[in-house]
Amino acid sequence: MSRNPGHPVIPPRSSEKLDAAQRAVRKVAAEQRRVKQEAISRAVAELLEEQDTRINEIAKAHCILPEKVYMLSISYTTSDRPRGQKFQLKELQEMVANDPEMQDLDEETKQKYLGELKESRGHKAKGVRSTNTAASRDVQATLKNIYEELQALAYRTGIYACLFVMRGHVYDTHAATWFGTDNIMDFWEDRMNLSPDYIIKQLELWACNEEKTIGTITKHLRQEKPIRLRFANFEQIKYKFGIDYEGWPDGIPFSSPYKIQTIDEIRRLRDAIRENTFQWVKMTLSQHQEYRKQVDARRKAGETVGVPRQGRSDKGKKRKTASENDSQPSKKVRRTRAAQKSREIIETSDEDSDGGGDHF
Repeated sequence: MSRNPGHPVIPPRSSEKLDAAQRAVRKVAAEQRRVKQEAISRAVAELLEEQDTRINEIAKAHCILPEKVYMLSISYTTSDRPRGQKFQLKELQEMVANDPEMQDLDEETKQKYLGELKESRGHKAKGVRSTNTAASRDVQATLKNIYEELQALAYRTGIYACLFVMRGHVYDTHAATWFGTDNIMDFWEDRMNLSPDYIIKQLELWACNEEKTIGTITKHLRQEKPIRLRFANFEQIKYKFGIDYEGWPDGIPFSSPYKIQTIDEIRRLRDAIRENTFQWVKMTLSQHQEYRKQVDARRKAGETVGVPRQGRSDKGKKRKTASENDSQPSKKVRRTRAAQKSREIIETSDEDSDGGGDHF
C-alpha cells in the first residue's frame, strides 16, 4: 500500500478474535458439520452410482452414448447455481428485462450504472492487495493461468516464450520464479553463459534495490555512452545528444523530481511514467539540426542557454608561475628523473676503482 498510495485498496476478509467458549462452540459445530458432510457424501455417492447405472441403461436402450444422456439430464435439472459460477450474458439480459426497477431508465441513470461498472472492474483489476498473504496468493493464481496460456499458445503456434517473475520489494513474500516453453531456457546457458537461477537472482537484487530511481530510464538512451540526466542543463543534453521528452504532465514545471513540492504532482508524474505517457525519445536528424540552429541563433543574440558552468575560484587573479632557478620540480618530473637513474648495472666511480676492496 505504501508503494501505491494513489490506488484503491482491496479490503481483506474480516476476522475476529474468539474467546475460549466461542472456540469450543465452533469446534463442536465443526465436528457436527463433518459428520453431516460424511453422511451426505455417502448418500451422494450411492445416488451417483445408481445414476450411472440408469444412464447406461437408457443409452443402451436408445443406442446413444452415455455422455449424451448425461448432458441431457443436466439440461433438464433445475438447481441452485454453484458457488463461483458466473452468469451468462443472456441470463443477465433476462434478469434486467424482468426487473421493474431497471425499466425506462433515463440517460443520467444509465451513465451512472456504467460508471459504477467501470469503477468496479478497475478496482478488481488494479486494486492493491492489503496484505502480503493476499498479494502472494494473487501472484500464484495469476501466474498459473499465465503459464497455462503460454504453454497452450506454444503448442498451437510453436512459439518460444520465457518469463521471469521476482519481488518488487524486500517485504514481499512471494518467491522469485521463471518459466519457459520447450527448451528456451537453454538459450541463456548456451549463448549467454548464464543460468536462469542466476538471472532471476540478479533481477531480484536489482528490483529490491532501494537506490533505484526513475533516473535509470535514461541510462541507456544511447549505446555509446551512458548519459547523466541534469534537468537544469537539459537543453545542452538535447543540443549535444538529440534527446527530447514527450508527455510531461501539464501544470508541473520540468525539473528534477526532488524539487517537486506537492505529493499530487509526484503522483501524476509517477502515473505518467508507469503508463508510458511520459517517455524519452530520440530526435530525428532533421529535428536535431533545426534545434541546434535555433540554439546557435540564441547564443549569437547573447542569450545564455542552460545553466553556465561555475568558473574557477581564482578567476581574474594572477596565478603563481614556477621559476626556473628556485622552484621544485613537479612530482611527474621527479618520477621521470628517478626512472632514468634506475639501471640494472651501476658503474663505479674512478675514486672507488682506485681504492682497495672487492668489486662485483
